[in-house]
Amino acid sequence: MLGRLKSKKLLAVALSPVLVIFLACEKSSRSFSILADSNTFKQESTTAVQKKYDILWVVDNSGSMKPFQDNLVRNFNSFIQSFVTLGYDYQIAVTTSDAYLALPQFRNQPSLADFRDGLGTVHTGYPILDMNTPNVLTAFTINASVGGAGGGDERAFSSMKAAMQNPTNARFLRPGAYLAVIILSDEDDFSDPTRAVGAKAVGGTRSDHDYLNPHLETVDSYVAFLDQATGSTAEHRNYNVSAVTVKDAECLRIHPTMMGTRYIDLVNKTGGVLADICSADYASALDEIQARIIELGSEFPLTREPNPDTIQIHTNGVFIPQGTVNGWTYNAANISIKFHGTAIPPQGADISVAFDPLAPR
Repeated sequence: MLGRLKSKKLLAVALSPVLVIFLACEKSSRSFSILADSNTFKQESTTAVQKKYDILWVVDNSGSMKPFQDNLVRNFNSFIQSFVTLGYDYQIAVTTSDAYLALPQFRNQPSLADFRDGLGTVHTGYPILDMNTPNVLTAFTINASVGGAGGGDERAFSSMKAAMQNPTNARFLRPGAYLAVIILSDEDDFSDPTRAVGAKAVGGTRSDHDYLNPHLETVDSYVAFLDQATGSTAEHRNYNVSAVTVKDAECLRIHPTMMGTRYIDLVNKTGGVLADICSADYASALDEIQARIIELGSEFPLTREPNPDTIQIHTNGVFIPQGTVNGWTYNAANISIKFHGTAIPPQGADISVAFDPLAPR
């Protein structure tokens, strides 16, 4: 008799979803529950969405940029500190706003799109910095001090693309790594593959920096390029773009060059951080940029859709509360967990996510 009852219970669980719903609503002593599930991650495991970070700095090397380059390298410790403390696997490279000159329709010198490792007689020998680079602060100071001989025809977007597509730099963008692009420039981008360097834009009547140039490549075209380069979709982007630029009228008053309108557009479309190039101290801006990079890169997919109210998370055995400040949030669109602030796990941490799934297997 007992054996027949067990068989009936097993049969009920295996029935179609419609019948299961009926049985659940039936007024009887019969009931069932979907058993709790769990996922366990390690930072280096393939089950984590991102745990490597490839960071490309695009530094304007026009004549007005020296004080801004100095401000960047003076405060770089605010940027790199969390990557070092958390033990993350990072790569950092620098290109310039004139790297587009490497393209065939311009100077056709591929080496101009090589990542920078110094200027003149001072070189680090490390065009790509990583967690094993000795004295990474000093090395970045040398690599990012790119001088002001690049001219005033800034094309940061096409320079970024030229550097990323340069075969010499091929080992930089790693499969599965989170890409962060950070632009430092006091002039906007005017990438145009048809316009000669320094030439007038439209019939010779407008300056080379003019939004009415019909050949200007769209910001959306660069979103599409970065989507393709990182295997991203509009729902889940494996990268972001931040910019330290002329972001408002007050900065434009202090430094009367040009508003970074196209940079602002790309930052907003990719979830990056917009910072003020006129700021006397970049420390807080760089800290915000690195925090956004790590936060967006620290996302863990779940193998099943959970009941969000049942999620319980422990990192290295320590309970992590839910919340956007030093906690975690559930991303229903991606069925994933995202960590914030001090709750972001260090490299190699054991991350346990227990939950009741919404549906049976």
